[in-house]
Amino acid sequence: MIPQELYNQILENIPIACVDVAIVAQGNVLLVRRKDAPAQGQWWVPGGRVLKGEMMKATAYRKAKDEVGIACHIGPIIHTAETIFPDGPEGIAVHSINSCFFLYPVQPDFSLSLDAHHQEYRWVNQIGGDLHPYVQRCLLGAGLEPM
Repeated sequence: MIPQELYNQILENIPIACVDVAIVAQGNVLLVRRKDAPAQGQWWVPGGRVLKGEMMKATAYRKAKDEVGIACHIGPIIHTAETIFPDGPEGIAVHSINSCFFLYPVQPDFSLSLDAHHQEYRWVNQIGGDLHPYVQRCLLGAGLEPM
């Protein structure tokens, strides 16, 4: 991986390519509460950085497996946007270019296992107004309706 000092320089100077995943099961979409900046404490769809040489669909699969322990089939991109957070790691603002994929579990009887970067999860079947606008649009793209 990249040494922290170099990564901080990257965050200070260029946007980061990210993939998020709207995992849909039985009409619900999975949200996770973030432990880390940016968006610390917020409900979000799982996801993160695309690695050099990694195709975006591969990133979507990896993020679902690594962050919540669910092997998923990868569907289409359902939303693309930019986010800018002033509260990034070490006080550095984070500018990311995000594409959210529609995913569904390979097995109907999967078990969920959160990684160390998330403190809890919930399944939602409606779009709450308390969610970040990017997350709301991902949920809309996954077929959910506003409350």
